Order: sequence, then structure tokens, then C-alpha cells
Amino acid sequence: MDSSDDEIEHMEAEGEVGEEVCPYLQFPQGSRVRRRCARLRTMEIGGHVGIDWELLETLGEAAQTRDIVGLDTPWSRLFQTVMEDSYRELTIEFLSTFTYAPHPADYVEDPDFPVHEVTFRLAGQQFVMSVREFAVHTDLYIEPELDTDLYTQVVRQMDRQTLISF
Repeated sequence: MDSSDDEIEHMEAEGEVGEEVCPYLQFPQGSRVRRRCARLRTMEIGGHVGIDWELLETLGEAAQTRDIVGLDTPWSRLFQTVMEDSYRELTIEFLSTFTYAPHPADYVEDPDFPVHEVTFRLAGQQFVMSVREFAVHTDLYIEPELDTDLYTQVVRQMDRQTLISF
């Protein structure tokens, strides 16, 4: 359930969402993005959790985990990326503004004419791109993987609610 503007104003007045608002986190009053931002600002963001390879080595499970995750795969890159430093304000801005609008089920992807399914704002700049472009820009996939079952089957097999929630 979205917070009302009155609740957001109260939270801001009580210092529950921080005293100063970064310019990147200023959104129009009454907007869905502002309500999402207010909720996110009350959450702990940035506690990095990843794979503890040293622990897995100690337990003798590192080789099996590498077999599952792979060495240079979308999963390995994702686990590596989540351990990178992040900036709270930019993360909140991205999460507040991220939207996914899936293409029609009968759509055939054409890399030369992408359908813009993903939109978000980062550092005050608006971005619009296809899922394919987003996958490459985020380093989850590299260009050659986009034409393999590793990418194409995952995108088609996820149900709509999972993709929207993501």
C-alpha cells in the first residue's frame, strides 16, 4: 500500500526519512515515485551480501558452487556486482523510478529496433531501453550470450508478475 503525501510529509517532518533530501531524490508531490522513494529512504540499503568463497573453500563446497554459478556467467557477474560499493542516494533514485513494461507476447525481438521496456532515472538523467540493452549495460549478460538459450529462455519463461516485481 502506498503512503499518502500526508504520511510522507509527516515522516519527513519527524526525520524518519532523513533531514536533507538529495536533489536526485526530489520527486513531484503526489507521485507514485515520491511514495516509493519515501518508503525506500526508511529501509537499510547497501548491506552487501554475496558468496563467501573462502568459507566455501573451508567447507569443501567451492568447486560444486563454481559448477553451479560458473566462472563468467550472468550469475557470477551478478554476485560480483552486488559486492561493489554503491551510493545510497543513487540506488534509491534508481529503485524509485525503475519501471518494466513487457512487450506483447507475440513480439519478436529485433536488436536494430528495440522496444523500450525498461525506464529509470539515475543521477537525474532519464534512461529508456530494451531488456536486452539493460542486460548488457548492467553486465548481467555479455553481447554473445544474448542469442543463447541462457538469455532467451529465461526471459520467456519468467511469469509477468516476477518480471514486474524485479
